[in-house]
Amino acid sequence: MMPRTAAGTAPTRETYFFLSYAHSAPVQSARTDTDIWVGRFFADLSGEVGRLAAPRPGVEIGFIDQHIPPGADVKAALAGALGAAQVFVPLYSPGYFNRPWALGEQESFLARLGTVADAAPVPPVVPAEHVVPVLWIPVPSWDNHPELGSALDLGRDVPAYAENGMRALCMLGAYREQYQLLLRRLARRIVEPTRRFWLRPSRAPDLDEVSRQTSADPAFVVAVLAPTWDQPPKGREASSYADRSRLWRPFGARQELPLADYAASTAERLGLPVRTTDFADAEDLLEVRPGLVLIDPWITERPGGVAALRAAARALPPWAVPLLVTDADDPRDAQRGADLARLALGVLQDSGVTRARWVGRMDEFAGLIPALVTEARRLYLKHGAVFPAAVPSTRPPSLRTSVSSSFEAPEMPDEQ
Repeated sequence: MMPRTAAGTAPTRETYFFLSYAHSAPVQSARTDTDIWVGRFFADLSGEVGRLAAPRPGVEIGFIDQHIPPGADVKAALAGALGAAQVFVPLYSPGYFNRPWALGEQESFLARLGTVADAAPVPPVVPAEHVVPVLWIPVPSWDNHPELGSALDLGRDVPAYAENGMRALCMLGAYREQYQLLLRRLARRIVEPTRRFWLRPSRAPDLDEVSRQTSADPAFVVAVLAPTWDQPPKGREASSYADRSRLWRPFGARQELPLADYAASTAERLGLPVRTTDFADAEDLLEVRPGLVLIDPWITERPGGVAALRAAARALPPWAVPLLVTDADDPRDAQRGADLARLALGVLQDSGVTRARWVGRMDEFAGLIPALVTEARRLYLKHGAVFPAAVPSTRPPSLRTSVSSSFEAPEMPDEQ
């Protein structure tokens, strides 16, 4: 018997399940996301669901955000996937309940279910059947979360599950039998509701509509030091720039959002409210918060650009991590961009900023950002609380003054 269908529109490809989890901060010196066991679990679960589910044209098995391509609008992709999934599978952990991003995914899916249930014919949608939580990492007993009860129900007859969580069962060969048992049970809980009632894709609220996170008092800053469209660097088209530096798009049409927004999304996934800003306006924020400074090396082609970069480097607090970005795939400007990146790195290093890095592709940028956010937080915890208050005679130059005064200097050849 074919399942009944609720009305809706199709924002993206349909899936049997959406896997939601709290992103982990990378360990020091790691260059990529450390959630490899989430990826392994997703692959194992997809295999089990695929064996149980009846083939449906155009329907994929599962969705995980690790498959969102670099350069995509992450929040739009998530909303589309949440609106096209049959079952929401959250991996509960202590971090999950502290991450507005992860909780926002769940709230978005529940809001969509509520809309579908109101419009659905008999039999109605039962939201509890379409949210199947998993205990990923045990949560301390003093953290009172009613949602944990349904996660524990998955394996009440498997003591190792409640004691260690599904991640441990996935990681350790000694628990292989218990892991396979729970994996098959979870796959059945995903597939069974779809046999009774198939949810046609419908709108799920964007994470910004449901997230509890606010940027009114940010915990992290993403500042951008780049030209604007009205004053592009010599030899560089204005298409990568906008009226504000924070709207810079170094990869052109290969990125749907400004570069700063991708860095901000990564920090938000790690539970940090974020503010994006032009570097010239970041002084008050960076003095008291960790941050990432995205730098366009082409700024050195502007009159006074090298001097401006040097002044900005002197104004950086220890917990502001600089990242130079060029487009290595631009056939016209790749080589010149690389030369300018090396020049900018030299300026930063000569000014005492030895932690600067350089990337030339969007996938490199996406892979490095989690580590840089974590590094900035580590440096802030190390230096921020004990960093001495500056006196007038020793206070570092103002970010705003450093950038603006350098560009307003008389035009003359830059030191290279």
